[in-house]
Amino acid sequence: MLDPKLHTFLLLVQCQSTTRCAELLHLTQPAVSQHIRALEAAYGVKLFVKEGRRLALTPQGHRLAQLCRRLATLDEQIAREMHQGDTPTLRFGATLSIADGLMPAVLPQLVDRFPEIQFHMVEQNTHALLEQLENGLLDFALIEGNFDHRRYDYHPFFVSRFVGLCSPNSPYRAFRCLRDTLQAPLILRESGSGTRDIFEGECRAHNLAVTDYMSLCEIEHIPTLLGLVAAGKGITFAYEVAAQSLLAQNRLQVMELEDLQLERPFHFVCLPDSPQSELLAQLAQAVEQAASSCAAKFF
Repeated sequence: MLDPKLHTFLLLVQCQSTTRCAELLHLTQPAVSQHIRALEAAYGVKLFVKEGRRLALTPQGHRLAQLCRRLATLDEQIAREMHQGDTPTLRFGATLSIADGLMPAVLPQLVDRFPEIQFHMVEQNTHALLEQLENGLLDFALIEGNFDHRRYDYHPFFVSRFVGLCSPNSPYRAFRCLRDTLQAPLILRESGSGTRDIFEGECRAHNLAVTDYMSLCEIEHIPTLLGLVAAGKGITFAYEVAAQSLLAQNRLQVMELEDLQLERPFHFVCLPDSPQSELLAQLAQAVEQAASSCAAKFF
């Protein structure tokens, strides 16, 4: 179990107030301060400094917070394993592009290969999945966005083209470079999604921004977003695999832009030093094999 002093430290990091932290823990303020002083004495570092009325972490405090969150996650995973009996449960998340484009074909293969495991899957954007992973709510995540490679164990399992999409019946199909697309209404995922992050990075590389477009519509639900594009209401930028069914039906068309030739890997991501590291490594390989077999059918 996590040391109570470390639990106090993590809550104080969140609250930035000794008073509020004491209230939540049903402790006195001197007791909270004593916990922090004990940690500072044990590690020989200063963890907080005063900034006005709030407490701010020192660089050493930031590092301890990262390590403590990892410990708390491992503690949660161990407790879950001890209580789940003979039927292990794995909770994982997939970004919406992966959930819509790959998981309908990949997940049945995982269930067949690991019949002893109960899989629970959630769909969120990259930022939300990494946060849930850090907080011990997920065992692994399948993401397409950018992430800090130093903080996680990861395994690339699929590569997809990142493309511009429009209706085959729209005038937007004649666009030949990224700057041409500014003439169209832009329909895009919300901030925090891997797709949005990748596209905004490409815009910056070309001295453009999403605010340069004729108009911007943000949609979280990928089928709805792609449906609007298929109806000729604008253009979008997404992973080709997420739109493969509509492309196959000729309801969407890839805009062949000369200055957008981009392929990006999807990653299986988990926390380092997981008590399930051996099983997670097997799952990462299985996800890659299943995704590869799907790609052969799709393209």
